[in-house]
Amino acid sequence: MLRLVFVKKERSMLSNILKKLLSVIPLLLIISIVLFILINALPGDATMSMIGETADEEYVAQLREKMGLDKPVVARYFSWLADVLRGDLGESLVSSETVAQKIKMRLPITLEITLVSMLISVLIALPFGVLSAVKRGSAVDTVGSVVSMLGVAMPSFWLGLLLVMYFSVQKGLLPASGFTSFSQDPVKNLRCIILPCVSIGFGFAATVMRQTRSSLLEVLQQDYIMTAQAKGLRNRIVIWKHAMRNALIPVLTVTAMQIGRLIGGAVVTEAVFAIPGMGSAIVSSVLNRDYPVAMGMIMVVAAIVVLINTFVDVLYILIDPRISVRPKKG
Repeated sequence: MLRLVFVKKERSMLSNILKKLLSVIPLLLIISIVLFILINALPGDATMSMIGETADEEYVAQLREKMGLDKPVVARYFSWLADVLRGDLGESLVSSETVAQKIKMRLPITLEITLVSMLISVLIALPFGVLSAVKRGSAVDTVGSVVSMLGVAMPSFWLGLLLVMYFSVQKGLLPASGFTSFSQDPVKNLRCIILPCVSIGFGFAATVMRQTRSSLLEVLQQDYIMTAQAKGLRNRIVIWKHAMRNALIPVLTVTAMQIGRLIGGAVVTEAVFAIPGMGSAIVSSVLNRDYPVAMGMIMVVAAIVVLINTFVDVLYILIDPRISVRPKKG
């Protein structure tokens, strides 16, 4: 009997995981439709960026026909979608490079900055959030609350400018702009990404720290935690083994929701620090009305965010299988 119940619960868990994974496809499809409409709603097109507004109208019409810009938006969308399903993201309307080549060059840079920012933020935020919860009302808790409020309120690009003014302009300790890959020079790579990562990660760390504190404070009031403490278990074991397991679910939720903000912050911060990542390429492609590049790069970023959020949803189910079990009505 117990084995049968266990098998049913396991099937329910696998079914929910499969549903989460399959939901990615229609979500990305909807994102692509909305994005394509918004990009094509912008005034002007790539021909104006290439030959200017004073060019001969006949030549502009020929160029638009050659680029396929004379077709209706719906026809262009389905043509783009068919190419994407074949693995072809298209070519830039402004340059001769393919969109795949541009993504291959720029995506690793943005991912490096985003992942390093997230890693540093989580490693700092989780211990400080736990410490603030355990020492509630102390000086440590007060300082942590003030710092987290500053992190949430302060825009990443503004913090980046302040860091550049102090560490680069005044002290000359770190480069103000530019990027060197890790394979070329690991030390120089680290020096180039320190300021961007701190700029992006500060707000992320503040949000995770606040959520960790509030979630852990709520869990520490539960009866089973008090029972564990009454049995004489060490406080470290009670917090990290029992309390944090349940407190992590809301923290994972906030972390997943903040990943989009983190990548968005990377896009803006890349412009501040002149880093040749996805952000600067998206901005330039939108300004030049280079639709294939803008669509390809934004969809890649959107796909990464959606997949990470889906992965976190699956983690919820694995951490707490009760999430996948819904009581039947009636």
